[in-house]
Amino acid sequence: MMHVQRVLQVCVFVLCAVLVTCASAQSMKIAVPATAAEKDSTISKETGRAPFFLVFDEKGDFLEALRNPAREQPGGISRTVVALLVEHNITMVVAESIGDKMKRALGEHQIEFAIRTGIADDTVMAIIQK
Repeated sequence: MMHVQRVLQVCVFVLCAVLVTCASAQSMKIAVPATAAEKDSTISKETGRAPFFLVFDEKGDFLEALRNPAREQPGGISRTVVALLVEHNITMVVAESIGDKMKRALGEHQIEFAIRTGIADDTVMAIIQK
């Protein structure tokens, strides 16, 4: 009887792990610092000072444009940007460049990043299709 209970506990644990993995894969959200609010905008050269963050889902569909509250901020830019990304459940950032402070802040929140240049929606699709 104890053996059957233990097997059931292991099965429940494995099932929960699989469900969590599937849910997180399906809820991937990608943010791209961009020069404008349109999905075909150019990726900004400065992540922390970008006017907007364009948000795409795991299929590459454009969801929304977030105005960057840190754009004119004198300091603490990485903290402000990462707080915005966390608030919107971003799991990955695709940017032309990311400074050391921003890399650390993203890492603290398990937000992945990729360095790319180009047009936001095309770049996101290229990453997703790999």
